[in-house]
Amino acid sequence: MAIHEVTAEDVLQRCARCGSGNRLALDTLEVGVARREDVDDGIVQLPPCPACRSTEFLIRAAEDEPEHPAPGSFGHLHRLLVGHLHAELVQRGRLHTVLKPKGGGAGKVVVRPLSQEARERWFPQGLRIAVPPDEQPGAPEEPSQ
Repeated sequence: MAIHEVTAEDVLQRCARCGSGNRLALDTLEVGVARREDVDDGIVQLPPCPACRSTEFLIRAAEDEPEHPAPGSFGHLHRLLVGHLHAELVQRGRLHTVLKPKGGGAGKVVVRPLSQEARERWFPQGLRIAVPPDEQPGAPEEPSQ
């Protein structure tokens, strides 16, 4: 499962099962997945793929996770996009009910937004990862501004 672009309004996800490209509005996503009594605040569940109904999850890197072994690789860039998306959702208050702070105080969910330096270095053309032409999902996506 991969995301390829994050904009102010949506995220472009490529389904791992069928390869379709799906634009998901940020207002439809939330941080946190319930497991028994706990809610994992490092996971974002994506809605089912409209083409194949597969459900996928994005997992934010752990706080103590070492630097990515291949800077600039797809895996590294994807990790950065997932961290950015997670931070954006938390900042917008898009949290599972259990994670929402009581009384409007500061939340307990750790966020690591993408620094301006990281944006300039790794995403000079915007928050997107290029997909090779031979791996384009379905019809070409319209580039977002």
